[in-house]
Amino acid sequence: MTLDPATRKVYRRTDSATLAALLPELRRLSKAAQKERERLSREHPEQSEDDKFAADLAAYEAVATEREIWIRNELKRRGLLPLWPGEEAHLDDDA
Repeated sequence: MTLDPATRKVYRRTDSATLAALLPELRRLSKAAQKERERLSREHPEQSEDDKFAADLAAYEAVATEREIWIRNELKRRGLLPLWPGEEAHLDDDA
């Protein structure tokens, strides 16, 4: 799954402080969706009506995680977060 072009465009134009401020909230949302999905599977392991809800939670978690990763990479590209060795080429792919 990749970040859609419209979201990427908005995030590219967003100032660095705002992007950095989004990271904790995206992490919180991702973890909350994960915990809810785990709770659902523990409490309702055989109910098929919850399958769509669980799938929606998994998709939401994936999108939040993807946005978090994209923002981290954007902040690295802007020189605001340190790079791991070998990350330079990876960041150029999304520029």
